[in-house]
Amino acid sequence: MPWPAKISRAFAIEGDSNGAIDNRYYGAYNKLLYTLFPPDSDFTVSPNYLPSDINNMTDFIALFEVMFRDHRVLVLQVNPPQCLSMMSAREAADKQMRHRLSDSLELNLRLAAMKVLPVLHGISAMGTKLCFYKLETASWRITPRPITSNPEYTIDPAPRDRWDCDILEAEGEQRLRSLVAQITEECKCLQA
Repeated sequence: MPWPAKISRAFAIEGDSNGAIDNRYYGAYNKLLYTLFPPDSDFTVSPNYLPSDINNMTDFIALFEVMFRDHRVLVLQVNPPQCLSMMSAREAADKQMRHRLSDSLELNLRLAAMKVLPVLHGISAMGTKLCFYKLETASWRITPRPITSNPEYTIDPAPRDRWDCDILEAEGEQRLRSLVAQITEECKCLQA
């Protein structure tokens, strides 16, 4: 089922750079998440702006955290599309996502007396291209697996092909809708 026209239009409008601060797609992803996790449900979409580096408080990352009651169930990180063509930007986005997922799981475990979901999900968006992450609660294993650096060679720690689908194409839409259905189903165990 294709995205509603209002979602497609939001992504089309935000596809052009709009100034010195590249905040393209923030509004489109906000609209999309509120469509997938409606405000009249037990889900809440919270936008957050975190420093990209603790030593550089002028550069921020846009994150959307989807909560089910007091449990974080999805973290969506939004980066400008040009980051996809820069190895250092992909590496930074990958590290940021891994840190945010780990921090979110730790908060979930601290807040939840007994029940946590088996998986915490994350998505790194570079423009409309998506990379899906999973953090397994029991083992703290994150996929995709990290690629470790080697001081003697240049290694791409976050290969471009990890952002392997486009939210505006049928496959990308289907993957995201399937993930939302999975999260919604997993959250039923938290309702008891």
